[in-house]
Amino acid sequence: MLKHLNVDEMVAIIAPWVDESKRKSVFLAIPEIAPLHGKVLKAYEAVISIPQTKGTPTALSSILEEETLVDARHDHLARAISLSLDARAELYLAGQPPDFARAARARDVSRKLFPTGLAIVNASLLAESGNTARVARLVREEEPWMNDFLAEIPAGAPPHTLKDVVDAWIAAGARLAELENARTELLAKEATKPEGVLSPQAARSLWLRVVSQVLSNLELSEAPAEYIEAIRRPVLRAAERAERRYAGEKNTPDPMNDDTLPADG
Repeated sequence: MLKHLNVDEMVAIIAPWVDESKRKSVFLAIPEIAPLHGKVLKAYEAVISIPQTKGTPTALSSILEEETLVDARHDHLARAISLSLDARAELYLAGQPPDFARAARARDVSRKLFPTGLAIVNASLLAESGNTARVARLVREEEPWMNDFLAEIPAGAPPHTLKDVVDAWIAAGARLAELENARTELLAKEATKPEGVLSPQAARSLWLRVVSQVLSNLELSEAPAEYIEAIRRPVLRAAERAERRYAGEKNTPDPMNDDTLPADG
């Protein structure tokens, strides 16, 4: 049943054997398996390098998922700002008397924030983040009067003013830049992965051979029983859980707490 273990279980079994604070000293104290420790270390390094299984978020998938959410937020905020400025201009013009100056100012702010209109929401993520960086410089450094004007325009529920909405838009763009940089770095690391890294299938096969050999050698060992059980018992319990899964049994109690094992280390 060991071949039916998932990667997390494989790592959990073998990690204590290579950890100074766990069962490494116990492993090395058993003469029949101590010579296998070098192979154990190789098997451990192999399985921890296996990409996470389907359905488990990887670093890259987490980045892509967050990018999707932040990009949608960026686009909604951009539309809200553009439409709010248009609506505010119309309200100024509908006044009695019409406020042509403030209507013109609203149009001017809109043109400066969206020089190509709402085409920005269809741009690349880096283009969107670059645009919001431009907007940040514009309203905070180059033409700070815009912040005062935007702060006068209510936006309903929090954020409370259009300035708050623009600040949130700028923050979304900045986060997109961070995520894109992280994604680029991760892809670069993947591209330079050492040629010697084993495939997932080869890593699992190595782990299975090494752990099977350890169990086999323990059958011949005359080491103290508590030492043998400290190494063997977690493997057998994991195999039992895998067998229950494989047989399709559900909700079977799992005796995770076992006071017969010596404390780690």
